[in-house]
Amino acid sequence: MFTARTKSASSKFRQRRREPCVQQSRRHDNVPIMSSADVANDPSLCQVPTPKLTLTGEFYRLWLLARHRWSIGARPWLGIASAVAAVLVAIFLHFHILSPVLWRSGDVYAALPLTSEVARLPMSLLFPTSYLPLWAACAQLLIVIGLGELILGRWLTIVVAMVGHIGSTLFARILLESVHGHVLGLTPALAHALDTGPSAATTAVGACLLVTARMNRSALLLGVGLIAAALIAPGIDGIEHTTALAWGVIVGAFGYVVVARVSQARGVSTKELWSMRFTWLLHALKSLRWALAGMRGKD
Repeated sequence: MFTARTKSASSKFRQRRREPCVQQSRRHDNVPIMSSADVANDPSLCQVPTPKLTLTGEFYRLWLLARHRWSIGARPWLGIASAVAAVLVAIFLHFHILSPVLWRSGDVYAALPLTSEVARLPMSLLFPTSYLPLWAACAQLLIVIGLGELILGRWLTIVVAMVGHIGSTLFARILLESVHGHVLGLTPALAHALDTGPSAATTAVGACLLVTARMNRSALLLGVGLIAAALIAPGIDGIEHTTALAWGVIVGAFGYVVVARVSQARGVSTKELWSMRFTWLLHALKSLRWALAGMRGKD
């Protein structure tokens, strides 16, 4: 009898000693009750069972964000729909189904009139490109746009993707028509080169996603790779990718500073939250104005 009680007491004592370890190892299982901004700004997410200061921890953070958004009902329908649409467009073009009409709706090159190019740009995102196989283009749309829709939200993903796609194409056109285009490796012959594909849109969404999720090392690696590719092989693609990268980083940094940090406040109404954001923007503008005034005073 005494031996049984001793064994039960010792087993309870061991169980109590193990409880903190179990809670510590399962602290990431409470992600569904957190908001996306809380998950992105939670420093404990860096403490993963992998070596510190590595890319593995950042991708673990991305997986946690995607799992949280999936648990509250978000689905990557935009990424799936865009990938399926890209496959259908490629099939239609290959088998000459509505080929003339379909081709005229999305073939883009800088020699077109500006109004025609702007009208064709949205459809050109789903068109195949010469340097990228179809499966790679569909994988870009499915993974990058899908993760962007899960974590950033559908409308922000659409805005970042379309502005990155259209803005980078028009910026490359401006540089191509300028007198300094040859410095960046842009020759007049590139005005007749076909400029289609989802690379600019996925670059903008990917950069915005990495910065918002605080995947700083991955964002730095993406930026170094794209800039190096633009310097090694200059052309329209390098200019567009670099422009889309800059746009995505700017939107991601703005969302992290203004939205993610402010939304950490608990028990704040929507009206008060937007008031806090507006006040923060006013302070930022005043600081910028004071900095410019100080620079002028020094001059």
